[in-house]
Amino acid sequence: MTQISFEFFSPKTVTAAFSLSRAAETLAGFAPQFSSVTCSKDPAQTLDTLRALRRSGLERLQAHVTCSTQQPADLPAYLKAAQEAGAEGLIALRGDTAPKGLDVTDLIACAKQNAMQDIFVAAYPEVHPLAQSSQSDLDWLKRKQDAGATAAITQFFFHAEFFLRFRDRAAAQGITLPITPGILPVQNWTATQAIARSCGTSIAPDLAEGFARAEREGRAEMMAIAQASELCDSLIQNGVEHLHFYTMNKAEVVSAICTALGKAPQQSLRRVA
Repeated sequence: MTQISFEFFSPKTVTAAFSLSRAAETLAGFAPQFSSVTCSKDPAQTLDTLRALRRSGLERLQAHVTCSTQQPADLPAYLKAAQEAGAEGLIALRGDTAPKGLDVTDLIACAKQNAMQDIFVAAYPEVHPLAQSSQSDLDWLKRKQDAGATAAITQFFFHAEFFLRFRDRAAAQGITLPITPGILPVQNWTATQAIARSCGTSIAPDLAEGFARAEREGRAEMMAIAQASELCDSLIQNGVEHLHFYTMNKAEVVSAICTALGKAPQQSLRRVA
């Protein structure tokens, strides 16, 4: 049976916080293998979100940690605080700006010293915008594996062949850690295109036209569910055993996709009490 996991981000308003809680409670019913929280500019917000997700019934939480938001001297204390907030591991990332004396391998080493169970890192089926080449992406992934990473989660993509080719190239480079594909269900097509441009994710012309037409015809959600379900099915048919969903703190589309993949949500007793 294919495993699933979810990513959430810290809310910025009270209304958004309530929306996050509702989404987390709904998605907890699918018994994800783990759930992660992205790193806010204020790390304290990440800790608050970890606590909120734990209250919502999600387990085996992972905290994103980036080199750009942490000072080396503060990292051990922050990781301890993350563990106290409910994190069993971390997702170690470089971040969007130049590191302040930290390297991703430093994050991995510190996580090992703090006895974190899971140490995830990023991987890129399409070349990272700041990478010199696709080979340098693989070289970095191998370096992160050698430093002690236990698994990798990829940037999102829209075409299964990108992930499958990357997985095969990684294996040929001696990369043996599990590589989980990151899936971004389209919640807002305009916003999704902007995110894709910023991280180098390709969008085929026919896919772009399909989403644009679906929005014009008032069936954007149906299109999003169909596209992501088809992508996930193609990955599963090619041996993928775990899918990681970028939820955007919304449950409806993600729930529909998980259901289409044969996942049956369990009703929480505290939600019906």
